[in-house]
Amino acid sequence: MRRLGLLALLGLSLCACGSSHKAAPATTAAAPGRSAQPSAGGVRVAIIAPTHTPKVNANWPVAVKVSDAGGRPLAATLTMRVLFAGAPVGKVDNGRVYRFVGSWQEKPGQDITWPAQSRGQPLTFEAVVRAKGETVKRTWWIQSK
Repeated sequence: MRRLGLLALLGLSLCACGSSHKAAPATTAAAPGRSAQPSAGGVRVAIIAPTHTPKVNANWPVAVKVSDAGGRPLAATLTMRVLFAGAPVGKVDNGRVYRFVGSWQEKPGQDITWPAQSRGQPLTFEAVVRAKGETVKRTWWIQSK
């Protein structure tokens, strides 16, 4: 598990953990198990997570799926960030760029964890995906408990 430091914002100090191992406007991710609407270039990006209210200091498994409008997997890169009130306050896995085809998820046992300082704070997990020469951002609201 790798620690991610989040910047102090409006007097709020947060941090989150990730594993050791993602310019279109941000939009809300589709519900788990459903594909997000395709971007203007036909790239579909979906965030799949079990809940919007993860428990602090507990594994929060998340997956990102990328396909074309026809549902075929695409080669992509992924970086992940944490936002507070729309402003970036941290990078998951220290901003590491992952390369994959079709779907990505943390390795088992190395899922993201939300620290006690995040409890009750309205945060946003953001996946920034680049595929077919296009950058697509998808978000997933979080309020840890």
